[in-house]
Amino acid sequence: MKTNTILFLRLFLLGCIIPIIVSNIVYTGFSTNYTVSVFSKRGFEHQYEAGIYKYRVLGNTTLLKTYDLIKRYDLPTFAPRSLHLLDMAGDPQFYSAYFYMNTFFLCLTSMLLLIILGVHRKNTDFMMVDLPVLFMCFLIGISQYVVVPYDTLSYFLLCIAVILSIYDNGTLWNLLGLCTVVILATLTRETAAFILSFYFAINYKTILTKPTTLKINQKQAILIIITACFIFTYIGLRWVFGYDHAIYEALVLSKNINQPDAILGMLFFISIALIIFITKAVTKEISVFFVVTFPYVLFVLLFADAWEIRLWTPLILLLIIMKVRASQSLTIQETLSEVPHA
Repeated sequence: MKTNTILFLRLFLLGCIIPIIVSNIVYTGFSTNYTVSVFSKRGFEHQYEAGIYKYRVLGNTTLLKTYDLIKRYDLPTFAPRSLHLLDMAGDPQFYSAYFYMNTFFLCLTSMLLLIILGVHRKNTDFMMVDLPVLFMCFLIGISQYVVVPYDTLSYFLLCIAVILSIYDNGTLWNLLGLCTVVILATLTRETAAFILSFYFAINYKTILTKPTTLKINQKQAILIIITACFIFTYIGLRWVFGYDHAIYEALVLSKNINQPDAILGMLFFISIALIIFITKAVTKEISVFFVVTFPYVLFVLLFADAWEIRLWTPLILLLIIMKVRASQSLTIQETLSEVPHA
C-alpha cells in the first residue's frame, strides 16, 4: 500500500472513525451519573452564566451555536433514556449539542496528536504514534462522564499550541498564531496556562540563559508576550463579567481527602505520572514541565473535585506528548548507535 494512502487511512481511522465511535458509546451507550440540570437551554444558562463557569465563554458560546444549528437543520438527535432524570426540562436537541461539539473537537484533537507524534513524517510505528493517540482518545472519552462544553475544545487548542511551540520557526506569523491560540484557550478554560508551562519546559535552557546584555533572547521574549496574552485575557474576562468567584468556586480540600472517589481520582493521576517517570525516556523537559505545573495539582486538591478525571486530562495529554517524543528520539539514537561504523 502506498505511503500516502496509509497516511490518509490512519488520519481517517484514528482522527475520525474511532473518535466518533468512542463519543457515540459515551453519549448514547451510557448516561452520566454526575452532571445534572444542564441538558436544556434554561438549565445550561443557569449553570454557565454564574460562578467560575461564566468566564469560559468560548466553549459556552460554541455549544449554544451548535444547538442552534441542530434546530435549524433538524439534525439527528442523541439522548439517553434517563435524560429527564438528569434534567427535568431535558431537551434531546440540547443534549445532542454536547455530542456534536465534543465529538467534532475530539476528532480534531486526535488528528493533531497524530501530526505532533510524527505521522506526517511517515512514521508508521504503531507503538510510538497510533497507540498513544488511541489512549488519549479513550481517556478523553471516558472522562466525559462529566459533561461540559469546553474540555475537548481546550484539548484541541492545546494541541495547536504544541505544534506552534515545537515547530517554532521564529517568524512573526508563528508568534501571532501562538498569541491567538493562547487568547482563545483562555476564553475557553483556565488550563490555557499549560501552554505557557509547555513552552517554558521545552525551551527552559534558552529561557533560563542569563543575558550578557540588556537584550533578552527570542525565547524569553516569546514567553513574556504569550504570558501577557494570558494575563490580560484572564483579567479582562473578570473585568467584563465581574469578580464573583473569579478564581475558584469553593474550597473542597476536606472532600478530596476524605471521600473515596476523590482519592481514586488523585490516585489515577499519580499512577499515570509515576508510569511516565519510571519508564524510559525521561527528559529534563518532562521534569521541568511537571515542576512548573505542580501548583495546578495543589489547586485541584484545594478547589476542585479530584474525582473529575477531566481535570487531570490536559496535564496527561501534554505529558504523553513529551514522553512519546522523548521515546522516539531515544529510539533513533539507539538505532544509530547500533549501526556498525566503517
